[in-house]
Amino acid sequence: MISRRTTAAMMLAGIFALTACSGPGASAPATVAEFPTEDVKLTMWYWGEQEAPGAQAFMDNAIVAYEKKRPNVTIDAVLQTTDGLIPSFQAAAASKSGPDLQYFWAGTNALTPAWNKQIVPVSDYIPKSELAHYLNATEETFEGKVWTAPWYVQPSFPLLVRKDLLAAHGLTVPKDWTDLMSVCDALSEKGITTLAGGVKDGWFGGWLYSILGAQNLDSQKDVLEATVGKQSFTSAKHAEWWKRLAESRDHGCWNDDINSLELYQAQQRFVDGTAAMTVTAGTDAMNFVKKAGGDANVEVMAMPSWGAGPLAGKLGSSSQTLGITSWAKYPQVAADFITFLHEEEQLNAWYATTGSMPADDRFDRTQVTSASQRKLFDLATDGSPYLENYIPPQLDSDAVFKNVQLVLQGSQTAEGAAEDMEATAARLRTTDRSLVKNFTAWSK
Repeated sequence: MISRRTTAAMMLAGIFALTACSGPGASAPATVAEFPTEDVKLTMWYWGEQEAPGAQAFMDNAIVAYEKKRPNVTIDAVLQTTDGLIPSFQAAAASKSGPDLQYFWAGTNALTPAWNKQIVPVSDYIPKSELAHYLNATEETFEGKVWTAPWYVQPSFPLLVRKDLLAAHGLTVPKDWTDLMSVCDALSEKGITTLAGGVKDGWFGGWLYSILGAQNLDSQKDVLEATVGKQSFTSAKHAEWWKRLAESRDHGCWNDDINSLELYQAQQRFVDGTAAMTVTAGTDAMNFVKKAGGDANVEVMAMPSWGAGPLAGKLGSSSQTLGITSWAKYPQVAADFITFLHEEEQLNAWYATTGSMPADDRFDRTQVTSASQRKLFDLATDGSPYLENYIPPQLDSDAVFKNVQLVLQGSQTAEGAAEDMEATAARLRTTDRSLVKNFTAWSK
């Protein structure tokens, strides 16, 4: 969920229109075939090294261990690029060849292939009692089926605060939105950036929508219903966050060049000590904490709350996932490997290799020694739905990305941004025959 969201938005926007009107249709057989005794070769396409360094080393070791456990199985795992993950899968789906196991980002990224009949439900092959331990599976649940299996958690997205920099200027960690605006006022008067961000490439706009826009909502159902027209993106519930974004601009919270910097260019200023705060991918948060001096210098938290909804003050929580393609010859073996990745030894190996949180409630968190990391994992466990995963990617790119840029540069009003988001959603409802059907069903 770093640079990948823009790619997802562009590629998935095109394939939404191809989604079959009948929904997922036929899925895997209810009675799972016995584990084969003949030689089996699986191909797996995955991602993750980019946001959870060590993922490739973990996968290489996990495959060696699995092939030892299942001597008749060979797995060829191919690490994908960020820009190539979705288009490569689209090409494979068109020819019904390529991977048996495929990595998917969550929400619409995982369900679009389900709606296009390109994957089968993992819940047809993995017992309910096992899936019950996987974190954030709600994102991939549609019409009673779990379509892809959570693999690791992406805390989405924590605010990192340099306590040392604040203390040097007589300030403390903000407890709520009003406190944050006061910190922005105090630091901007001294020419210091409070929040380091970059929206040139768009990605940070989706993050801001989720961590600010969730605060007035009751649940992700509000977003699904707004997408299909049962609610409006111009209503106070959905639109107030644009005012908070404009307010943060007016209080001088952001670096002046936020519109000319890409995401990770800006985050480096937090590490350098020239910005008091930044927002980063949860899987990479501890890397930033260490570079900034560790727990003594850095506080990890959710965005300070401004809203009154049950999601205010909570960190978004999402899980990156693995799915089984509809053309896989041995789906039961693919499911068996997914289950293997959730065994205790593999959960511990994932954490030891990447420092990231496995998407499984059986992971023993007593082995986590860093106070910041423990807090991050606790926030993710008790997190809120990550809104960006519940809107059409084209709405994200055409309305959210664009209007965040415009509001932060001062050329768009909060009201205008909300109106444009609603107008974009209305256009999608009329041009995409399946969107309303699928999102209405999803909201149930």
